[in-house]
Amino acid sequence: MGKALLLIEDDLILVNMYQRLLLNHGYNVHTAINGVDGLKKALQDHPDLILLDIRMPKMDGLTMLRYLRKDEWGKSAKVIILTNLEASDQILKEIVVEQPTYYLVKSNTSPEKVLERIKEVVGEQNNLKTE
Repeated sequence: MGKALLLIEDDLILVNMYQRLLLNHGYNVHTAINGVDGLKKALQDHPDLILLDIRMPKMDGLTMLRYLRKDEWGKSAKVIILTNLEASDQILKEIVVEQPTYYLVKSNTSPEKVLERIKEVVGEQNNLKTE
């Protein structure tokens, strides 16, 4: 079985699309549709990579990421933020602190480019990059 990925996304169309794409490329994909469930699954399963949306019900992605970083395992968990929110000054301040590997804007990033970033991240160290 391939690397374990956790996709935390509330848009079920995107969940299905990315799940299919990633399964077809050999990844073991788990999903959550809000930040509360996503945090629980992340801390329980310790995936190789977390794909995290920001705007979600129950708990937004940045709040979830702050809680994740308080956990011993979560401090170094690999996270790609995949959102439709352009990075405002406030978001940039938070992501600098929480250190996701990438901040990808869905509308500007094709699924194939997301897949390239996933392949890169599961084999490399964390360095913040924005696209």
